[in-house]
Amino acid sequence: MQYYILQVATGREQIFVDNVKKLAPQLAQKHNFIYLTRELTIRRQGKILRELQPMFPSYIIMQTTSEVDSFTLAALKKIPDFYHFLNSNTDIVPLGDRDLQIIQHFLGLGPKIGQSLVRFDENDRIVVIEGPLKGIEGSIIKVDKRKQRAKIRVDFGGTAHTMDLSFEDISKKD
Repeated sequence: MQYYILQVATGREQIFVDNVKKLAPQLAQKHNFIYLTRELTIRRQGKILRELQPMFPSYIIMQTTSEVDSFTLAALKKIPDFYHFLNSNTDIVPLGDRDLQIIQHFLGLGPKIGQSLVRFDENDRIVVIEGPLKGIEGSIIKVDKRKQRAKIRVDFGGTAHTMDLSFEDISKKD
């Protein structure tokens, strides 16, 4: 299996995936287009809400068993909101090594990434019990206990991306 990253219009990721199925069904049969979302806990006006947001805004993961050929590229260019492959349409390379491990980690969790269960040790360091942060503790660059979010850094396509993931502190339940 090979994985490629496509850049599409921000906020139109799901629409792009739907358009691939509708406007280019032969592509949808040959390749799997994945739009990952994450569930965040957000406080608005004193109320706690759960909101779905893109995991990687403006990026779609293309999972395939074949190389990207000229037919695939031409068909994608005809679909509204498609910009390009990472790094470019002239140098299309699949994800490799660490990039691939991180993407596969998130893909293994399903299309909707939920909360992680964590606790904090005596030195106030985060300890992940289960969830999407499990196994990528080394990528955590900041923890906001009040908002219950961990900011992680993910590198793919030669670019560093930061994102917030929600967590639930199980030590607060005691």
